[in-house]
Amino acid sequence: MSDRDALVVRTLRGARPSGDGWMRANCPFCESRIGKADRKASFGAHTSTGWWHCFRCGARGKADLAVMPAPPETEDGPRELEMPSSYLPLWEGPGGDAIVTREARFYLVGRGIGPSLWKLARIGAAVDGRHFGRVIVPMLADGRWVGWVGRAWTRRAEMPYLYPRGMERAGLLYNREALLRETGDPVAVVEGVFDTFPLLPDAVAVLGKPSHLQVAALAEARRPVAVVLDGDAWMEGWSLAMQLRLAGRRAGAVRLPPRTDPDEVDVGWLREEMRRCLDA
Repeated sequence: MSDRDALVVRTLRGARPSGDGWMRANCPFCESRIGKADRKASFGAHTSTGWWHCFRCGARGKADLAVMPAPPETEDGPRELEMPSSYLPLWEGPGGDAIVTREARFYLVGRGIGPSLWKLARIGAAVDGRHFGRVIVPMLADGRWVGWVGRAWTRRAEMPYLYPRGMERAGLLYNREALLRETGDPVAVVEGVFDTFPLLPDAVAVLGKPSHLQVAALAEARRPVAVVLDGDAWMEGWSLAMQLRLAGRRAGAVRLPPRTDPDEVDVGWLREEMRRCLDA
């Protein structure tokens, strides 16, 4: 084992893998590369592939992690959460025509999201309790609810979006399975779940700004990646694309007009820009 691999193994000793196989630790290379020690666990390594990289100083490589002691037992994937108790699916049953879900259906149609997408994305509505007045978009992993997004269908809500307690947002990507499709067509990385709908199945959402764990997952995509953040987040999108290129991924960023979301532009134009940005 090389000295560098030995340093990586020592760094990761005692680190607990996340549900997607990534371990996090303070980077052992930052101080020598950029003159400042890492204190924010910017260093990530994948338990099965051995690939590691630091999103702070850019160091990357591959190590034999089989020599590490077995990590503490963890759950198989993200923790399962209960759906809202008053959740009603909108594509079938009483939720499809009930008066109590009418405003939710009108809201979705007004955003160009029709019944075929309700079924595909298993969109429902909360009709009672804390989440009343919200469209519910589940986040699924192997059929299990690992989280959900609650979007208020009225502009009067103080908090447009709500998430369940215990949801591991930093390690989740909406429609994550899109990254695993081996194709030359790019997958779009957008901020919110509603931004994915015009591009499904070729889009994933980071639910805000991407975390280190989410960036690590994007770096393992089996297809090109086009970052399509909101128009006012152009520089953040470009920065994310450059991180992915440093990790060996074919990536680029689409620049939208100011104050424009991905679901507000022509889909044909957007797909063309996604392909074009990969070579920019």
